[in-house]
Amino acid sequence: MRLIPRMFLFLTLLFLFVHINAREKNQHVNPSKEAIDNTSIDAKKGVGLVESSGFGDSQLNALHVAWYYNWNYKTNIHASIEYVPMIFSTNSTDAAVKVPILFGYNEPDNPKQSNISVEKALLTWPTLTSKAQRIGSPAMAGNPVTGNWLSSFMQENPKVDFITVHWYKGPSAEKFTQDIETICNTYKKPVWVTEFAPQTVSESKEKSTKYSQQEVNQFIQKTVAWMNRNSCVERFAWHDSKVGTSALFNESGTLTETGKTYANAK
Repeated sequence: MRLIPRMFLFLTLLFLFVHINAREKNQHVNPSKEAIDNTSIDAKKGVGLVESSGFGDSQLNALHVAWYYNWNYKTNIHASIEYVPMIFSTNSTDAAVKVPILFGYNEPDNPKQSNISVEKALLTWPTLTSKAQRIGSPAMAGNPVTGNWLSSFMQENPKVDFITVHWYKGPSAEKFTQDIETICNTYKKPVWVTEFAPQTVSESKEKSTKYSQQEVNQFIQKTVAWMNRNSCVERFAWHDSKVGTSALFNESGTLTETGKTYANAK
């Protein structure tokens, strides 16, 4: 009669040991997964947002981004996420800005943007670097590696903490990753991809359906996953084309299919 209680006790203890051990293993795995999802992935994703009427904090929250910028040195959005200001051109170098991170001149190699010579940019650059702890390079409209502007600028060894990149070359994720790796290897600095999409705004207006929704979705999913894994890429921000398959928002301010894909990409 005594064997039965002893056997029952042994089986009970064995069951409890196996159950507790399995639960501890699961607890060891899950927090690690949550840490990846909630920190290293989300912290990189941002957006360039033109602060037009009806757009603001709700749009930023819908995109699940951790930071934003607006091509200006001040913002009117009372956002719960980080804002990174920019000194767009030499016309705003006297702006009263003192921030942790600052973007330098926007496309100085483009006559339709800041349109600044290398010599003038170098002369005024110390004014910008005095405004921030970290500063991003001027962002090129042309190729930052094969073009003359950025290479000439960087040869003078100005203070640049990361290279700022714009990329619009269609929906090829493979071409995108090759180009960003080339920039990383050329300048040996962290990279912020502050504008990227298959098409620019003007191209989207001319041919809004040039790329299918499936092509754009795949491009977003592949490039975002790659950038989140790549230690050279510190941050990235999709550029809203306003129309076509590169647009993030509908006219009502709700997310397009592209916006939803970007919001959910990891």
